[in-house]
Amino acid sequence: MKKQTLELSQDQIIAALSLMQERGFDRSSLLKMTLEAMMRAERDVHNEEECDLGNGYRPRRAFAHGKTLELQVPRTRYGNFKPLLLSVLKDQDEEMHRLCHSLYTKGLTTEQVGDVFEELYGHNYSKQSISRMASATKEELLGWLERPLDAVYPMLFIDCTFVPVRREKSVAKEAFYTVLGVRADATREVLTIVNTPTESASGWETVLHDLKARGVRKVYLIVSDGLTGIEHATARQFAVSHRSPASCAEGIWS
Repeated sequence: MKKQTLELSQDQIIAALSLMQERGFDRSSLLKMTLEAMMRAERDVHNEEECDLGNGYRPRRAFAHGKTLELQVPRTRYGNFKPLLLSVLKDQDEEMHRLCHSLYTKGLTTEQVGDVFEELYGHNYSKQSISRMASATKEELLGWLERPLDAVYPMLFIDCTFVPVRREKSVAKEAFYTVLGVRADATREVLTIVNTPTESASGWETVLHDLKARGVRKVYLIVSDGLTGIEHATARQFAVSHRSPASCAEGIWS
């Protein structure tokens, strides 16, 4: 039996949608029906062109008008049907993760990120949902902190920056140990940034020891401030010359 297609004019479609809304269908329900109809129509075209067959549906969540849409995505027997709509939903997910990454790295709490998401997307996200999104940021950060380093750095600049950090309900300045490595070709690379409450010579020795564990074998010169005990701490990890910034040529810093 030949499949029949019902052709509707734009006015007829608008009238049908208006009638459905009058009978209690909200915008999210109409959007869900429309999206699912589009995917089914796309599967029909795919099956005809690829000699494939329909094989039920699989669930997929999306957000619209402040509500969760539980979409039924058509499947095919051979499993190679990918509705174009899914790429749109994927772009939405990636956008949300990028935004979460940006807000989280700027110091917002998971609760504050959730408030921003609710304002933008009209949906209330739990702390657990935001934490799951932020976990990708944490994994990326850990990957950067643990990445292998070059074996030789002719020069290292080491210094601490003190930044206000919120711990529960209090805010205090904490030390961020920063190491800038200069390669043989004069290019520079931030090797690590480590946060601890205070700066100390023993703290720097731990940081340098971690650099050795990541592959650094030889350093010729370390430049630091005049922190008490810093020269001995660096010497225990690398047999190097030690200089303060004031004793280095200006060209090093340019």
